[in-house]
Amino acid sequence: MAKVDLTPEEIIEKKTRRSNGWTRFWAIVLALVLVAGVTVVSTKQAKKANEAAAAELSSLAEENNKNAVAVNSNNSSGTQSWDDGSASGSGDNAAAQTPEQADQAAEAVKAINAATAAAVKAGYTWTRESKLNKVDVGGLERLLNPIIRGIDEDATIESVVAGFVGAGGDQPKTATIKKGEDAAAVIDYHGNSYKLKATTLEAGDLKNLKVDGDTYTFTLDDATTPKRDGSTALNRLTDDIVIQSEVAEEIKKFTSAITVTDLQGVYSNINVKVVITDGKLVELTYSYHAEVTELGLNVKLGTIHGKGDMDTKATYSNFVY
Repeated sequence: MAKVDLTPEEIIEKKTRRSNGWTRFWAIVLALVLVAGVTVVSTKQAKKANEAAAAELSSLAEENNKNAVAVNSNNSSGTQSWDDGSASGSGDNAAAQTPEQADQAAEAVKAINAATAAAVKAGYTWTRESKLNKVDVGGLERLLNPIIRGIDEDATIESVVAGFVGAGGDQPKTATIKKGEDAAAVIDYHGNSYKLKATTLEAGDLKNLKVDGDTYTFTLDDATTPKRDGSTALNRLTDDIVIQSEVAEEIKKFTSAITVTDLQGVYSNINVKVVITDGKLVELTYSYHAEVTELGLNVKLGTIHGKGDMDTKATYSNFVY
């Protein structure tokens, strides 16, 4: 059979599909490793080595549970507080706008919202870079990493989690969406979160706004455990956030032995650049730092508490109207 030469766009799409498949694989591995690790250490009839690991893990789990009880006892309501981030941000962000700044912000959001609404129907290039800085699962790395390496000798808990949340990798994730195509389907893994959305920004969302010709740059207030309900400036810009129900559903596809009991985090250092020429979106770029302050996974042995943080940058460009 004759070799078929691919166009540059087809090569990019092929690489993206391969990357998406690998990321989905790591989502499966994450679920299996957690279940396998807990099963190994909780089996009474395990070999001596596993019994020793079980004792160590039980001690760690007990300590984590005590810490959780202590934290909960300090919360008079006994429930977690979910903040939409409206009061977050730096001192500069909290400063009141002058009338002139308010008028400029109102004009800017009008232009941005109209341009993105039209651009979602166009073709464009999507690029996303995300780096996972650290993962902390309460000392369980020593148990989980050997299990992971049994599947891939070069992998660790960090690389598995990175794949699951769309971080890591030597190259940025990218996809070329043709005009009229379903962007979520082309991007594939978490495509509904990553595709360009019609923004619904409000004038008060734009902090530190600067307008230089066709280019708008601004920051957004920090968002604490944002939801996809438009209640935060970040979500009025993008759906590129991680929420508990999404993670729970993702893991549920592969195992019923793990339940996501809690997911809290803070998105900060949110910077945005928008270029609009003659009313058409030319570029939209945003970046943020996301820190997961609490990830609770309920497994047979008890609750595993995790933490981590990552830095993300995404760009939409090369629009074809």
